[in-house]
Order: sequence, then C-alpha cells, then structure tokens
Amino acid sequence: MRKLAIGTLLGASLALSSCGEKSKTEGGGAATAEEAKSQSHVLAGKGGKIPAKGVTHTVESSGDMKEAKMKIEAAGQTMEGSMTRSESSVEKWEHVADNKARRTLESKTVGGAMNVAGQDQPIPEEKDALVGVPVIVELKDGKYAASLESGTATSEQTKALEKLAETVEKDSDFGMYGDAPRKVGDKWDVDPKSLGAFGEASDLSGTYSIEFVEVKDFQGTPCAVLKSVFDISGKTEAEGEGEPAMTVKIKGEAISHRSLADKTDLDAKITSTMTMEGSPAPQVKMNVEGPFNLHQKATVKKN
Repeated sequence: MRKLAIGTLLGASLALSSCGEKSKTEGGGAATAEEAKSQSHVLAGKGGKIPAKGVTHTVESSGDMKEAKMKIEAAGQTMEGSMTRSESSVEKWEHVADNKARRTLESKTVGGAMNVAGQDQPIPEEKDALVGVPVIVELKDGKYAASLESGTATSEQTKALEKLAETVEKDSDFGMYGDAPRKVGDKWDVDPKSLGAFGEASDLSGTYSIEFVEVKDFQGTPCAVLKSVFDISGKTEAEGEGEPAMTVKIKGEAISHRSLADKTDLDAKITSTMTMEGSPAPQVKMNVEGPFNLHQKATVKKN
C-alpha cells in the first residue's frame, strides 16, 4: 500500500529563520514597535531562501496527525481504523557566496502507527537520502539548481536534489507576501497556485487569505504578526508506475511572527484538519481525516 507521507506542511512558504538585527529608522536608531505599526513594510524578497552574507539559518520543524479516522473499502468490504503520524526535522542553510548556499539536513525522523479493523498494521520506515549530506543550492542563469557539495549522487539522492531545487525555485514565501508594501490592518488573498506546493500536495486550488494583525516584539525584534486562513486542496504525485495520485484537503489557520528586518518568519504554528482520499492500490479506496498541527521555529547566526 502506498505510503501516506504528510511532509512538512508549508514547505518553502514557511521556511523559517530567527529575527536578526533590529529594524533601523532613517536616522539610524532602532525603530520602536509603535513606529513600526504606522509604517508600511515589504515582507518578502525574491531569493529569500539563500541567507545573506555571514548568516546561517537553522530551522526546526515538527508536525503530527493524531488519531486520524480511516476508512478503507476493498473487495466489497469496508474497514475502519485510525492512523497517527509524526515528523520532525532540522536543517541548516549557510551563506557560501552570492546566490549560493550550503543546505544540510541534519536530522529527519518519521514515525507513526496504523490500526485497521482492530489490527495494528506496520508503517514502512521512511528515510531521506540527503540526511547529513551537504548540498549546494545555487541560482544559475535565473534558475535554481541543487547538487552535492562533494561526491556522486545516488539515484535516490538525485531525485531528492531535484525536488529540493523545485521547492526553492517556487519561492512560496514571495508568492504569499510579494514585494508590495504592507501595513497593520491589511488583508489580502493569495492564489494557492502561487504557493507551488503545500506539503506533499501540488496543483493547488481553494482559498488562502492573510491578515497583517500587528507589529510585536518577538525575541527582541519588531515582527509582523500574520494570520493565515486557508481551505485548499491538491494532489500528491504517484509514487510508482500505475499508482494513482491521492487528493489532499486541508483547512485551518496559521499564526506566524515575521522579522521586519530579515523578511523571514521566526515562528509559525498551524492548526488544521487534513483529509486524504483516493485509491492507493488497485480496487482499493481510502479516506483519512484528522487534526494536523505544525510548529516551525528557527535561529539565525550572524558571523
């Protein structure tokens, strides 16, 4: 049976890093929170995944889907059960040169349990081919590429490198915020297609809206507090020849704190309900629905 990978829910769109230096006024002093509230702010810039010179981002992500209800129809029978799944990862992004970064997936763990008709079912272990492997992500001729820093990539690593490059290329952060100035009280809609992907799902449709709630100090730095409300759906890619895609629906909200100085999120929490349905094997229909929560946070080191 096809594995049900949740993935990292916001992908590049919530690629988080810690607030850095305080925002500066034209006079050179630190901007107060009150001053920041009355100003307009550009929340994103193209190429935001590549850290600035002398900067390292370390991103921690953890998500879980607990006790999701599951229904399977096969051979004229209907079976009910439940599924629990969790995933956590730590990745580091280091500035190497202009338009070039070193990305290292320091760790990634995936766990879970599934029970069908009262019987526990094993969930195959999932491994990421790039764990512990330094990767160079570079912007070349207007397009991003990812390659091993040294050595020759295996077939599994080649696929993972291609997926990583696609994620960076889609620049979901820019798709969400753009480079239009925003201020407290602003609300805007985001075309789901501009997100590129949402976790494991692509070809997105539905609604996604963002509100600039307030400017608030977070870890000593003025940050935009942003509330996102979404109800979107998409499809996962088939993992093997002849395997149909699964439809993924997700509805919920996210609260993030985005550094006004660094134009990057430092903390985000998502509360949502996820539904996955489709035919993971011939003549088999599956439906899984349950709560999905995600927390991402990061630190920034400036050399």
